[in-house]
Amino acid sequence: MGDRGKHRGPASALSLTDFARQHPARLYSVAAAAVALVAEYVSIPQETVLALVAALLGAGEVTQRVENAKTANARDSGT
Repeated sequence: MGDRGKHRGPASALSLTDFARQHPARLYSVAAAAVALVAEYVSIPQETVLALVAALLGAGEVTQRVENAKTANARDSGT
């Protein structure tokens, strides 16, 4: 009974930082969806939405570079 409510799946073994390093594209897509929902359904100034979009574009560039590095490492190691 003492373990009730504790997650025991594979995700519980990863810290949030490790998860972010292993799955940057997933986190980016969640952020993109969140920005789209906020822009559509929340009344915030247009400048704030544009700032969120600009930050998201920067995050997309970082995500692209991380994924490219992972692909190059896999190609070089032959896996």
